Amino acid sequence: MHLNFGMKVKNHLFPIFVIVFFTGACNTFQSNTAQFDLVFLDTLEIPFAGDIHAGAYANQTGLIYNYRSGEYLKFDSLGNVLAKNTVPSEGENSLFYVNGLKITDNGNILAKSIRGEIGLLDEQLNLLKKTNMPFQSGSLDLKRNQNAIEIYKDELLLFHPGRDNKNPYNLGYYRDNYLLEKLNPNTGKAVPFLKLSPESKYQENLHFIPPTALISVLGNSLYFVFNKEPLISKYNLENNGAWQNSVSLDSEGFVEIKGQEIPIGNDGSVLAEGEITNLFALKNGFAVVYLDGILNGSPQRSKLLGKQLKVYNYETGWSNPIELPLNILFLLNFADEGQSFYALINPSTLPKGIQKAKVLKLKLQPKQ
Repeated sequence: MHLNFGMKVKNHLFPIFVIVFFTGACNTFQSNTAQFDLVFLDTLEIPFAGDIHAGAYANQTGLIYNYRSGEYLKFDSLGNVLAKNTVPSEGENSLFYVNGLKITDNGNILAKSIRGEIGLLDEQLNLLKKTNMPFQSGSLDLKRNQNAIEIYKDELLLFHPGRDNKNPYNLGYYRDNYLLEKLNPNTGKAVPFLKLSPESKYQENLHFIPPTALISVLGNSLYFVFNKEPLISKYNLENNGAWQNSVSLDSEGFVEIKGQEIPIGNDGSVLAEGEITNLFALKNGFAVVYLDGILNGSPQRSKLLGKQLKVYNYETGWSNPIELPLNILFLLNFADEGQSFYALINPSTLPKGIQKAKVLKLKLQPKQ
């Protein structure tokens, strides 16, 4: 359904200001030379009720989704509503809890549900087709907005562990099995794809808190990261997904629960685990959004956890860690230096009764 009305952006620019950040530690391979400030350009206000469980932005078009209502809404770079539609969570033409969205080059949308459904929506957000993975996932992940579905040469790449009824919670699962599935959406046939980095902690014969994965593709390069491991790996899709290299996040504050011979989980020493929440492939590197986490007994235990953004360039190494506003739920996209990108404000931080979603328009600029 196409709507010919729009919600205009506030008629004044969000005050442009910059936040000053501490410089991150030097990367072990490259000097840390890229230093950025975060600049606020504008705030979009979009008529949308309730929580937001997934979102995306590409081709000058944004998309947000609410699981409880099943509503999808598409907007342009000014916040004008382009289309909205509701897809039920049960029934023949339905999609259950969607926690991954991808806007394709032709304007269609891929929606991945936690049940292993992959929906194809048209530009008016009508469900055109639904493909089911040929086996059930062994990992029930309710995390919102997972970067866990990509496209490469008309095939879909997605994180969907559990092939052959194997349990991803078992010892050594990611060491002994493939990381992703490569799905042909026309035939519904899937084949296992991509092996674990030799530098990953999951190569160890130890039990770890079960992770989920984030992936991002640009050209022939695929970037992969587990949310609970500060190690980003690059793979060559032209060479059947061959591993090329891995880069440590280079954050001393990233809190991990160490691997254990007996799986007892958190022994109480960790108040909040570190977590990578966004991954974006770039022309000569990648960007990640992450939370460092907090150790129990740390002087920072009473501090609110805020997300940080870091950019890695294969020539210059890591940028400084860039603190994001506390009320950001997740980034809808990310762009290289000087280009604008969009971040969703957490609806739970807005005043009650406001039936709007708020999206920040941001950019990075080099420090003066």
